[in-house]
Amino acid sequence: AAGAILGAMLGGPFGALFGAQIGASVGSARAFDKAKEEEMRRMGITKEMLEMAEDCGVALEQAMEGLKATRDSFETQQAFARRLDSDANKLYEQAKTAMAASDEEKARVLLTERQGVQEKLKRTLVTCAEARKRLEQQEENVAALEGRAMEVESLLRRGVGAKALENSSNQFSLSDEDPVLKKFRDLGID
Repeated sequence: AAGAILGAMLGGPFGALFGAQIGASVGSARAFDKAKEEEMRRMGITKEMLEMAEDCGVALEQAMEGLKATRDSFETQQAFARRLDSDANKLYEQAKTAMAASDEEKARVLLTERQGVQEKLKRTLVTCAEARKRLEQQEENVAALEGRAMEVESLLRRGVGAKALENSSNQFSLSDEDPVLKKFRDLGID
């Protein structure tokens, strides 16, 4: 709870959500302390609003971790495909050298090996394309969660702003009657 409030004040757009997430990992599972609960109520943040922010923060954090893992997998597949392509090119160059040296048997073995590497490269490229689709989907998911996080932050800010406006209106409310006239009336002077 305190992490969300502090995060909102210091962290910018996603500060409240990340602060809430930090608070969750530190121990928000414990019952709310009365003083903290009163402070949140005073600021216009309900327990439900905070839970929503924490849930959104957790989902966003998990999506970001998933995005990193998906990106790492995609990059690994790309690196493997580049290595296979390089291996196939080297085998071809070696086969050409063997043919130039009139070693047809060695050239045939190298070209057969190259064909196996090229088949593996084709399978790897298909896997790369699938990994790319997963990466794009994960990026879309993260963007959607970031949008939701902005909505939740906006809700929190509106709640705090509305409560601040209510508090300031109550503190500075003017009475309907002039205090001097009221005093005269109380003294019996009309």
